[in-house]
Amino acid sequence: MALRKILAAPAALLMGFAICALAAAQPLDSSGAAEQALATQFPPDSIDSVDRANQALALVPAARSEIERRVARQRAQCYAQFFTSSCLIELRESERRASKAVRRIEVEANALLRRERAAERDRAVADRERRAAEQRAKSIPITGKARNADSPEAADSSREPNAADAVKSGPSSQPAAPASDNEPRP
Repeated sequence: MALRKILAAPAALLMGFAICALAAAQPLDSSGAAEQALATQFPPDSIDSVDRANQALALVPAARSEIERRVARQRAQCYAQFFTSSCLIELRESERRASKAVRRIEVEANALLRRERAAERDRAVADRERRAAEQRAKSIPITGKARNADSPEAADSSREPNAADAVKSGPSSQPAAPASDNEPRP
């Protein structure tokens, strides 16, 4: 019985080393199927329409979540290995490459959508300016006496006699102001 206890500890240690060796012998799964499929479907400068940009942006979150799942699995494999730090460094590098490929597609799609929104705003401004110019061209010009009455000079000259009449008549000629409703009643 005592011999069995003595041999159990080294056997467990050897078993642990065997598991680590098996894990180290298995290469990390760095296939990157999600980002490779996305990069194949959307090569550089291939996003040329709003529909294609929206399609690419719809696929980006799924690719990112696949990258995160793969990294989590591989990180667990790295911790099972003896040389954990070198495995984690390789893992971070492969994650960076995968994220860079997905980010390129996202940036390209967002840039196209931004250009399209700016072009739409420019078209709307040009349309408003065109309609305003048409409206100005359709307006009927006022001639004669009505034109002179609407001009600022005519308005100034029309005010002067009224102001002079008010000064000549003085305050005594004005009727007394009626009592307001706000005054207290006796």
